[in-house]
Amino acid sequence: MTNTLLPRIVGSSLLLSLAGCSSKLSEGDVYLAMAKVEQAVQQQDCAAMAHWLAPEAEVVIDMRHADSPEPLRLNKSEYLQLLGKSWNAAGAYYTHERSSTRVEMARGGKTAVGYATVRENAALQGQPFTSISDEVATFAMLDGRLQITYVQATLQSVQ
Repeated sequence: MTNTLLPRIVGSSLLLSLAGCSSKLSEGDVYLAMAKVEQAVQQQDCAAMAHWLAPEAEVVIDMRHADSPEPLRLNKSEYLQLLGKSWNAAGAYYTHERSSTRVEMARGGKTAVGYATVRENAALQGQPFTSISDEVATFAMLDGRLQITYVQATLQSVQ
């Protein structure tokens, strides 16, 4: 390598890592992403949610506790549409709280899985309700940025 090329490569690598574009994930990256996703949900911001979901993301919502016979399987577009409709229906009555958050890094640091319990309060046709679900999300570096590739939400209770 020539002496003029080496500083460019090192400089480019440094810029990419500072921009969060490293090919390896860290727990901190995933916790930060989870916080940003939670912020997007609290602000009912579909565009911000779209930013975090990979183009081929799959979202599975298991509501068998609510007498739904099969889990609902959605692609990114379908999920964003469902979010928008749900938030519009709930309006100002919607709140979202995440707890029991933890992250497990995959060997090699290419992917990670985030776990959380989510409590949502909303009103449907004027009737308040609370749902609690366990959520699992898979994170991966795709096209140089951290994205969610899979979400499994399992409804535990509705009150």
